[in-house]
Parts: sequence; structure tokens; C-alpha cells
Amino acid sequence: MSSLVRRRLAVWLLAGVVAFEVAVPAVGLITTDPPRRYSWSMFVESSTTYAYTGRAADGTTRPLDTGTLPWPQSTVHYGSTVPDLLCGAHPDLVAVSRTWDGLPEREQPC
Repeated sequence: MSSLVRRRLAVWLLAGVVAFEVAVPAVGLITTDPPRRYSWSMFVESSTTYAYTGRAADGTTRPLDTGTLPWPQSTVHYGSTVPDLLCGAHPDLVAVSRTWDGLPEREQPC
């Protein structure tokens, strides 16, 4: 294999890695509900604190623990997956709310 072919192959491999590293966070940014701007730093540990609250049909609420969910959902708070799993684990709930650093983010019906 000539040096020119090796150099072109190396350039294409590098371009592929860079494209992948841009495409994955971009897809996360576009498809996350609600959109999250921090998805560009998705591989960096975050100090964001998430909390979940369940609402029953009678209007009472209670905090929910994600520690009982399977990994990675117990630690990764992405999209509607965690609220869906919490709804399944607590059939008496009609909705699950998520807060982000103490601020209400969204409520998802069960």
C-alpha cells in the first residue's frame, strides 16, 4: 500500500470519527423531548439533579425513587423512558412529573 493511499485512508477514518462525534449529540439534541442544549456534552458528568413525583387519581403526590429501575435508566434521565418505567412500576399513578434542578420540567401521563 502506497503512502498516498495510507494517508487518504487515515484522513477518511479521522473524518468518520469526527462526523460520528458530531452526529450522535446532534441526534440527541434534535430528538430529546423536551429539547436539551446540553446534549453536546452528553459524555460529561453533569451536576444536574433530577427528581420524579408521582400523582395518583385522587390528586395526592409522592416522590419516586429511580434506584429500583434497571441500569442505565436509573441514572440516565433521557426523554420519556424513565417516566414510562416509573408508571409501569407504580400502576396506581396517573402521571409522573420530572424536575430539573428543582424546576418543573414536564408531567407525563401514565
